[in-house]
Amino acid sequence: MTKHLPWLAVLLIALISGCSSIRDLFPPKLPPNTPITESRWLEQNWSSDERFWFHHVSQGTSTLPLPYDWFIALEQPELKFFKDPGLLSDPEYLRRFGFIPSPKRVGSSIKPSENRLPFSGNPDGLPVGFSKTPGNPDQIGFTCAACHTGHMEYKGTNILIDGAPAITNLGKFRTALGLALAYTNYVPGRFGRFATRVLGEEHTPEQEKALEEALKTLLAGLEKVKTMQDTVAAQAVEEGFGRLDALNRIGTQVFFTDFLRNTPEGFDPMVNLVANDAPVNFPHIWDTHWFTWVQYDASIMQPMFRNAGEAFGVSAQINLVKPDQTLFQSSLPVYNLYDIEDLLAGKNPHSENPGFKGLRSPAWPEDILGSIDQTRKQRGSALYQELCQGCHLAPVSEPSFWASKLWQAPNDAGERYLSLLQIPVKHIGTDPTQAKILLERHVKVPSYLGVEGTAHENGTIIEAPFSQALATVVEKAVELWYDEHQISPADRERLNGYRPNHLQAELIYKARPLNGIWATPPFLHNGSVPNLYALLSPVDERPKIFCLGNREYDPKHVGYTTSCTPGTFELDTSIPGNLNTGHEFKTCDADCKVIGRGLKPEERLDLIEFLKSL
Repeated sequence: MTKHLPWLAVLLIALISGCSSIRDLFPPKLPPNTPITESRWLEQNWSSDERFWFHHVSQGTSTLPLPYDWFIALEQPELKFFKDPGLLSDPEYLRRFGFIPSPKRVGSSIKPSENRLPFSGNPDGLPVGFSKTPGNPDQIGFTCAACHTGHMEYKGTNILIDGAPAITNLGKFRTALGLALAYTNYVPGRFGRFATRVLGEEHTPEQEKALEEALKTLLAGLEKVKTMQDTVAAQAVEEGFGRLDALNRIGTQVFFTDFLRNTPEGFDPMVNLVANDAPVNFPHIWDTHWFTWVQYDASIMQPMFRNAGEAFGVSAQINLVKPDQTLFQSSLPVYNLYDIEDLLAGKNPHSENPGFKGLRSPAWPEDILGSIDQTRKQRGSALYQELCQGCHLAPVSEPSFWASKLWQAPNDAGERYLSLLQIPVKHIGTDPTQAKILLERHVKVPSYLGVEGTAHENGTIIEAPFSQALATVVEKAVELWYDEHQISPADRERLNGYRPNHLQAELIYKARPLNGIWATPPFLHNGSVPNLYALLSPVDERPKIFCLGNREYDPKHVGYTTSCTPGTFELDTSIPGNLNTGHEFKTCDADCKVIGRGLKPEERLDLIEFLKSL
């Protein structure tokens, strides 16, 4: 009889909660953790204090939103009948989602100055990418590091890389978090333990009743959102490990989810709900401050807009629904966002000896991954000049990179920015889905927000391109913060990165320098090619289906191992959004769309050896 108890419990929860699918109530399958004998952060020009601050500094975000103490008190969404399940916040459990363990530490030697949020450190030993956002109550939030800190394992060594793509599965994490809340409400005995952790041993019945009502309210809101999102689920492309449809998620969070919390009269947020169908590999972020345009599709110019928009996408709060109060009032800690960007950027790379001086790309760790073959590297250098340098520029270690005509003239602050090549999708041939978002997506918003567009319903609703609506909302939120904190025009220019809030919507992808490229698998903007060897091969030789979620590194082909084991994510490259086409080296006739001649297998290995050295 015992073996049937989990099924009976799940059925009971389904009946009580009204869930339409029992399958939705089982916890997500996750890869097991592999044994680690050593963990090493690579040298990238950051001190340990700077690294720790970046890992846990708040962007003013709140996951769901969810009080910090609730997150710490939740149990894993597992059904165990002879012992209590472990805590959701257990670092070893979160590691199975791809999160990186981080030390328990209160505060930091980096002290916040005026207008910065207090820095709480990591008082409960949460993984890299989690923050304690100050508030009433404090909130659990994601930091930049949640998506932009990478790690790879090789023969028991965990290699940790700041600014590299994360390999987390945020979709499975959100599912587990939602189930943990539901189990707390419905599984007998679980709420009592939760209440004791949140309120303390001496809490009153009134406090417990209020906590229970707050939990039910949160669950009702989550169920409402899920029911609506299920209407577009069939069009979604699963993101899996290491990928996220970031642009669409930002649009959905700001123009759909935020409006559900307090919907203006006569406005239906459902008009702004779309499927997440354009997943991208988490981008690596070293050097990006010095590019004129960022994002894979070269769509955003201003650093402050980029960072503020990202914060809103992971649930920083903003008032778009109460025009009788201060519109665009937000939880954005603008100085924090600037400090994060400043730490990544470093000093002007042209101010002294040419070179990037912020977070630097990682060097290949020969003592862990093996020595670089110098003979192959030399042959690969000639191949790089022949086939790669025309788009990706000379290696950043060479004077010709810093003398490139793509560097703009200095601005009034003496800073120069690099105009990367923007290659049309019709030429590069890669999956166009992500590049189409800003071209094709439109949203509707109440007219009181001041977004320019086409008026509907007696002028009370405005339809506008998503890019234009987002630019308006983010800029007004930031400008309001500047006004409230009496920031001078000169300081506004500095905080904005000396660049205007320009967006462009073109069917293009940019070509960035390849320093540190070995640390950024999988490849292409959508992560549809598992390793460099496959990327240098014709499309028909690339894997059609492979799995993401393994952390073991393959130093020969330069990528993660791709075996499909329990809990990993199967990426099918035949699905639009996952296409592995383009960026092809192939010898063919004049009408064939390729970027370079075909490479023999030995040439591919030669070029890879050179790329390791960047």
